[in-house]
Amino acid sequence: MGVKKEAGVDAEDHESESNKDESKEEESKGAEEEDPDKPKPVIFIAAFVTLLLALGVFEIVFNLEDNKCRMTYMYEYPEYISIEMKETVQQRYPKYGLYAYGEGKMVEDLNEKKYNGIPVVFIPGNSGSYKQVRSMASVALRKAIDDSEYKVHFDYFAVDFAEERSAIYGGVLEPQTEYVRLAIRKILSLYSKSSSKNPTSVVILGHSMGGLIAKSLFLDPDFNPAQVQVLITLSTPSTPVIVLDRQTQDFYEEVNNLWDNSRNTSLQHITLVNIGGGARDLQVRGGLTQDSYGDLNIATTAASTVWVSTDHRCIVWCKQLVLVLNRALFDMISPTSKQITNDRQLRRDIILYHLYRRSGGKEYVKDEMHPSPLLLDGSGYWSDVLKRQFTFSKANSTCNHYALIKISADIHHKFLTLDAIRMDADDWVFGCKETKIVKNTRVCESADNLSGDSVIIPSRGKRKAYQVDLHNLKKDHGYTHLVIHTPMDSEDAKVNVDIYDPRERVKSTTVPRWITFWKSYPVIEKTLPGAVFYNISIGGIEHPWQAYRVHVTPLKCNHVEIDKVHYGIARFYTPWANDTTQILVGEGHNLTNSLPIKLMTSRPHGLDASITPQVHLYLDPVCTYSISIQASVPMMMSQMVRFYAPMMLSFTTCVLVLILAFQLRRFEEDRYCRSTLLILLANVSPISVVLPSRMLAYVAAVPIIVDYLPRTDILTLQERGLDFGVLPIVLMFGCIGIVFVLTSLLWMAVVVCGSIAHKAVLAYLARFTRQEVVAELTLTAVNRFPAILAVFLVALALGSCGALALAVGSFCYFVKIFMMYEEYLEGLVKRCMGLKKEDDPSQLSAVNFQLSLAQLWFMNTLLNLPTLLTFAENFMQGGVPLPADPSLLHALVMSACLPLLWKDDGKPGEDKKYYAVAAVVLQFTAILVGCFGTLSVYRVPFAISSIFVVVSLHQLLAPTEDEEAEEDKAASGEAVETVKETQHITKDQLNAPVPESKSQESSESDPDSKGKQSLRRRKMKKQKLNTKSASKLSDSD
Repeated sequence: MGVKKEAGVDAEDHESESNKDESKEEESKGAEEEDPDKPKPVIFIAAFVTLLLALGVFEIVFNLEDNKCRMTYMYEYPEYISIEMKETVQQRYPKYGLYAYGEGKMVEDLNEKKYNGIPVVFIPGNSGSYKQVRSMASVALRKAIDDSEYKVHFDYFAVDFAEERSAIYGGVLEPQTEYVRLAIRKILSLYSKSSSKNPTSVVILGHSMGGLIAKSLFLDPDFNPAQVQVLITLSTPSTPVIVLDRQTQDFYEEVNNLWDNSRNTSLQHITLVNIGGGARDLQVRGGLTQDSYGDLNIATTAASTVWVSTDHRCIVWCKQLVLVLNRALFDMISPTSKQITNDRQLRRDIILYHLYRRSGGKEYVKDEMHPSPLLLDGSGYWSDVLKRQFTFSKANSTCNHYALIKISADIHHKFLTLDAIRMDADDWVFGCKETKIVKNTRVCESADNLSGDSVIIPSRGKRKAYQVDLHNLKKDHGYTHLVIHTPMDSEDAKVNVDIYDPRERVKSTTVPRWITFWKSYPVIEKTLPGAVFYNISIGGIEHPWQAYRVHVTPLKCNHVEIDKVHYGIARFYTPWANDTTQILVGEGHNLTNSLPIKLMTSRPHGLDASITPQVHLYLDPVCTYSISIQASVPMMMSQMVRFYAPMMLSFTTCVLVLILAFQLRRFEEDRYCRSTLLILLANVSPISVVLPSRMLAYVAAVPIIVDYLPRTDILTLQERGLDFGVLPIVLMFGCIGIVFVLTSLLWMAVVVCGSIAHKAVLAYLARFTRQEVVAELTLTAVNRFPAILAVFLVALALGSCGALALAVGSFCYFVKIFMMYEEYLEGLVKRCMGLKKEDDPSQLSAVNFQLSLAQLWFMNTLLNLPTLLTFAENFMQGGVPLPADPSLLHALVMSACLPLLWKDDGKPGEDKKYYAVAAVVLQFTAILVGCFGTLSVYRVPFAISSIFVVVSLHQLLAPTEDEEAEEDKAASGEAVETVKETQHITKDQLNAPVPESKSQESSESDPDSKGKQSLRRRKMKKQKLNTKSASKLSDSD
């Protein structure tokens, strides 16, 4: 028995020890799981994404293609003659002006107000100058002198908007539009009404936002649309780049609705051309310049004889484009009226010829372009092309040379590509239906001219290409032969002939995964000998962020004369947009032989999946090549920055709001406001905003609800073809990294520069008080009594503009945080010196709380910065009032919140309740920004202002724990008195035993016991937290 008892005791001891060990392990695991201050993997992902986005910025800034635009030059000094408007107009628009451009002798006529040309109005864009008209006007002047001795010429006028920032401040759009209407009426009034050849309309050339102003002229029903015949926009965003105010949003909607409803009615006579700058234009990417109303939407990289990318300002002076536009305008002049022709179809044909598919000379003459049929020179030199690949070359010939290509039914003879190098002749390809033998030579005496189907392609020198389906040509027109003509006296003209089966040359490939960016995948191992043309369809490019490189590597070339080597061409073509990118391909001469593959215009929503981008290769037939494709991470990141950079303002705001929300939620637990950086590392995640905002967007799209809510930006992104699954997550990760960097810099600024800012404020105040002590007292009073600062900011906002009050408030917030941090440091010093027993953690808690609010204040100031810049410019130009102040409401609301947020030295109320509820409201605000404010950035300031209102009302109205305890105690006392008065309980009944369950129920129903239990739970919670912190310290020891 004794042995059994001892064994039982040992077993019980062993079991108890094992239970203790298990409980300790569970407590340690629970402590690890419940530690909310431990950094999460989110921050490491955010750091990685931020580095990738920084790589994209580096790619855009430092690896941008060179500017290949040539400069235009003037022969004489330019002058801008001011045109006086009516006095009422000048008083209404004191900043604006109208000028006429002149050079040399022409200035004399302009000073005498002699106008007898065709009026062209140049409208500058965002921060643009009226002097940007110089390149177009100077070239037009020189061309008029050379072509007609200035008998037929253009009169160029330019509007001066004082370089207003119309792209980021929409308040100036309507005044600018009204002034242009008045300017056009004034210009037409300058011409004599006695002559029937005087103009009744103008040509408008609009750069950047000036093109949008031109489109908006017809919003006024009193403006006659017939006063505009031709409208050419240069880098004009038909879709806004960024919407920072409601005025811009409404203006775009009105213009687009007007053209949607009137393009086929009152505006159908207008020839509209939209030209984008291509990859070099970092302000307005190519896809934003296109609309559905234009007769032609094209990028400069695809425009015939231009073929270069231009930056946003360069597009107005790029010589290649300026020459093409002037040729087109001169070709539109009617020979009878000496004004722009009223034939809209003719104007459209001229534009398409010069900008889209030029096949011949520099002038477009409808009745003389590629005459057909033609009689060919039977006495010339005729030869038959018997090979499928052949080079037809005749240099410095003294007679006409003709090469006959027989059209065969063989499948290997189905397609034909001609690559004509240094071909000066406009008429060089013909279709022949009948041939005959003359002196043992096959000739074709009469042929149809097919040269109009050829096209000039980019190269170093003149180069043309012609492609045709030979079988369809024979079936539809009955041709038996094609004739290639090289005129006499042609210098080094050469034509590469390539007849092939399309199955051999039309290839398709799917882009590789981006994760395999280090590896190049072969598309064509080796091209066929003598091959001239390949068409490669690139499948799998669905989103704008995708970017690749196609490498065209020469393997072997058999050049006979090295000095006359010509280069191949690789062109990336987007079918749904007139947008191409091209490079020269060859050996040496610093050629990269690497073609960038990326979308400048997103794929339209609902487009047929069989329509894919293509790579067209025009190769040197004496060379063989290998073609491969490779993903490019730097280009992908640059595409992300190019397409989605404006959206990062909204997502950065979401991150800042989440930081404040988690700070309030943690404050509910232990009455201490955590550091902004700590919350960012441990709590903020994209999941908190991205998934709820997506769900909200789906709910908002329900037919029953859609009429009651504004349109979500997520739906707009999807319709524009810009959305993809992880887009908001990637942007949120990037913004988390950006906020981390900016917050760290802000802390450094507080520590390093706070003293400087403090001294600067004191020095500025000392100018008015003349004593530094008084200045210090003034600053202290403002700090202790924030209502003084709030009144000052409200008065400043009402007297100037809201953005100025926000900017001053940002600076004051910076000084406030420094002073709070300075007090905290003084407390630390006093404790170290023994002058103070313990630290006051509430001081650092207040700094953390105010720093998060300050970041939101800074963000609202940044979003309203365009208003401040416009106000400053107007103030410098005589105090012209702002047309609209979208920042005023935010300045008033946020300034009014300062006294509530800065009371008690900026400390959040430790005895306040419902911090968690306020945190939920803030997180929901961030979700609303993610759903409705990613594109409509003007909505973000309203969200920030509402956050200040929510936090301020919480600090003002939220009940305190002491008040609630007192209310519970008072309520319990009243209940006891009521029971004693209403019930007569005998002494025996009071002394009678009560069952345990009933006593428990009575204790639970006693409100006083409830208060005691709640206090007891709160004490136990604090003891638990102290125990945890002590255990952490002991572990660290």
